[in-house]
Amino acid sequence: MAIFFDALAHPRRLMLLHILRNSGQNGMAIHHLIKHTNLTPATLSFHLEKMQKGEILKRRVKGSEVWFTVNNRSFSQLATF
Repeated sequence: MAIFFDALAHPRRLMLLHILRNSGQNGMAIHHLIKHTNLTPATLSFHLEKMQKGEILKRRVKGSEVWFTVNNRSFSQLATF
């Protein structure tokens, strides 16, 4: 669980979580996240990778795009922690 909480321990990651939670079950492609956050691609990638390692987000490839969604299973497990 420590990795999970570490992955949330930054204001930008909390912002990303909020955006992705509100984007629905399909999530959002990276290029849309860049527009919504005004983060540079490198900064966004850093935070998304940290969140993915903490199992907060799931990553999938659709064609040439990379999409991220919230990993609801992790949050369900948190409720039983």
